[in-house]
Amino acid sequence: MLQHARALHRLGVEVTVHSPDPSPEWFEGAEVFYRQVSALEDRLLPRVDVAVGTLAPTVAAAIRIAERLACHLCQGYEPAHETLGTAEREAMHAAYELPTRKLVVSPHLVRTLRDRHGVAARWIPQPFEPELFRPPEHEREDDGRLRVLVSGHWDLEVKGVAWCLRALRPLFERSGRRLDLVRLSLDADAEEIAFWPEAERHRHVPPAEVPALIQGVDLCIGPSSPLEGFGLLALEAMGCARPCVLTDIPSHRDLDPEDRASIKVPFGDGEALCRSVESLWRDRGLRLRLGVAGRAIAETYTERRTAEALVRAFNE
Repeated sequence: MLQHARALHRLGVEVTVHSPDPSPEWFEGAEVFYRQVSALEDRLLPRVDVAVGTLAPTVAAAIRIAERLACHLCQGYEPAHETLGTAEREAMHAAYELPTRKLVVSPHLVRTLRDRHGVAARWIPQPFEPELFRPPEHEREDDGRLRVLVSGHWDLEVKGVAWCLRALRPLFERSGRRLDLVRLSLDADAEEIAFWPEAERHRHVPPAEVPALIQGVDLCIGPSSPLEGFGLLALEAMGCARPCVLTDIPSHRDLDPEDRASIKVPFGDGEALCRSVESLWRDRGLRLRLGVAGRAIAETYTERRTAEALVRAFNE
């Protein structure tokens, strides 16, 4: 959301982000457009021409303050999550039935909202910072080890981390423990630590330090379930010219439809995952070719492209 606001601001749009959360000091330029409010209540929010609700509970507030247009930005179809209780799922579903212009972060969500709600959604390409996420100046020397990055929380099913690590563990053992697992997450469960104590763990990493972390690995794995809305790590990895092994799910197919920058495996197929990782481990040239193609894909996801897509959606 902060990237959307910054991109619109740079295009000359008067834009503000209102949130109960404190100002994000880690985000460059947020002080220009960020406003903290104690709650998303009408008396604390301005009347505006266009209001965009993000997560489902914010959509009603956007409708109330919009003079001309209220939008709902779908970052993943929340009602499909099996972990939701009945009341929570119904509330999520009801938000999609509200009279808003639907914006989505990936083309497959256009199809989802058309099929489930009979509405036409507008795709807003993910904003990306190619000058921040860029290839390393020098590739790591081939020392026979393979550094593999997996991001996300262990028990969050949509991210698929648990099945991915369980699939990789035998490969780790067969290789003489020459596979270095690099984990990026907000926290690590005791179950995960007990299962893979040797992992190199990075927790609560400031966003500005994530590119260097990605640049320091040989490949990235995106093991997400079909519920994944976009899969930002895959795009960031491509920006850093890292090859990817991704699950064959709608969001990943939208990102790399021709398999130019990734090898895709069925969600939950541990054997296919290990085969793909092993093939990239053996073939450094393939890793480099996929990385170059990934960088070319990532360079098209600019903040300006995002801002222009938003303005077109507002003006239609």
